[in-house]
This record gives sequence, structure tokens and C-alpha cells, in this order.
Amino acid sequence: MFKAVAVDIDGTFLTDHRDYDRPLFAKVLHEMQRQQIRFIVASGDQYAFLKGLFPDHANELGFVAENGVLVVDRQGEEIASGRLPSSVVTDVFAFLRQQPATYFTLCARHSAYIMDDVPAGQKRMFQHYYARLQTITALADIPEDVFKFALTLPAQQTAAFIQQFNTQFAGRIQPTVSGYGAIDLIIPHMNKGNGLRKLLDRWQLSSADLLAFGDNENDLPMFELAGESYAMANAPHHVQEAATHVAPSNNQQGVLLTLAKRLKI
Repeated sequence: MFKAVAVDIDGTFLTDHRDYDRPLFAKVLHEMQRQQIRFIVASGDQYAFLKGLFPDHANELGFVAENGVLVVDRQGEEIASGRLPSSVVTDVFAFLRQQPATYFTLCARHSAYIMDDVPAGQKRMFQHYYARLQTITALADIPEDVFKFALTLPAQQTAAFIQQFNTQFAGRIQPTVSGYGAIDLIIPHMNKGNGLRKLLDRWQLSSADLLAFGDNENDLPMFELAGESYAMANAPHHVQEAATHVAPSNNQQGVLLTLAKRLKI
């Protein structure tokens, strides 16, 4: 029997309308707690945004945010946080500013940051994903360490962008696909699997005790770690092949229905 559950958010736990069955979640979480099973939110999203999704339960959950860069235990206790070297931030920032139809945020512990020349429509999209977002006019305006870039670009350009990016920045920063036309640039080896390992070690659990749910390439490290894994029915074929099982889609509340069945609710 699993003792911890790690759940991706966008395309996995949330529907396409970015909500979930809250009464069912409360029932599932109550039963998990009765059976002493931990619930972990493992997402590329900002920690402040993730907490806001669970206003009544955030202090009862573990969080692996920003694709593994920030790890937070229950009661909001931060146990790990990474940072990109300033030279990498400077070089990647300059590179991205030269890329056509590519918009990005610089993600840090207390806020995310976007340039003031981002088009209004794109800015509204970013505001949909970040509970804390500030506008800057220059890289020097950011008052804290940056630990991730999150960017959007035309989906058909994703493969070519990653190839070009890896040619220039191999070993310094790592791209991972986080959605359709979305790429996160993360600290090498600081992925969801790495972040989950920190929580498991803290709780004296093994990887065999972990059950994971995801839908995209940035979820593969936690599939590799977990004793069991579910890819969503809406996930790409190669992601489904990497998982132990396939769950109903995010729009069918696949995570919660699967957990309810496994917990015999």
C-alpha cells in the first residue's frame, strides 16, 4: 500500500477550467490522513499559487513547487530551495530576449517577474498562473535570487528551441516541457523527482511508498522515482508509456476518482 501521493496540477489534478471537485478532495484527503498517507502537490507552478488552490488544507500538504526547486513540508516549513548562478541568469535572459514570439517569467522565492514590454494579452495569461507577479524594466530590478525561467512559445517551435538551447547551455541549465507550448528552464538535477526524494527522506519513506500522477514530460522524473505511477488519459502517448497505469483524464477528475477507488471510499 502506498504511503504518499504526489500529484501534478495542470493537466492532471485541475480540469481545463483550472478547478477540481473540492468536496471529493476533502473526502479523499480525510481518508488519506486516517490511513496516515501524505498528499504532495508536485508542480511547475509557483508555491503561492499552489497554496491558494487549497485554502482550507494547504498546511496539511507537502509541496514540490517550481518543478522541484522549492520543497515545503506541512505547516509551510521550507526544507529546500535552489538558485541559478547569476552568470547563468544573465546569459539566459539575454538569449531569451532575442527569441521571436517567446515570452518568459523569471521565478524566485517571493515573486515571479516579467518584462514591462510583454504584450497585454500575454501578461494576462501569466497573471492566470502566478499569484505573485511583478513587472520589471531590467534584469537588475529583481531583488532576489532567480531559480527558474518559465517561458511560452508557439508549440510547433518547442523541439527546435530545445535543441538550440541545449547546444548553447548544456550542463548549465536544463529545459523541460511543462505543457503545450510551455517550457521550464530549471537547475540541472533539481526536478520533481529530486524534490520528492527530499520529502520522502524527511518522512522516512522509500520511493516504493510513493504513488505519482502526471501528464507531461516534467512528470517523468517522479514516475521514475515512484513505486507506482498514473499518467492521465489526456497525456501524450510517450508519457503514458512511462507510467505504471493510465487514469481517467483531468476533466474527468481522474486523480480523485482513482484515489477514491484505491482508498475504498
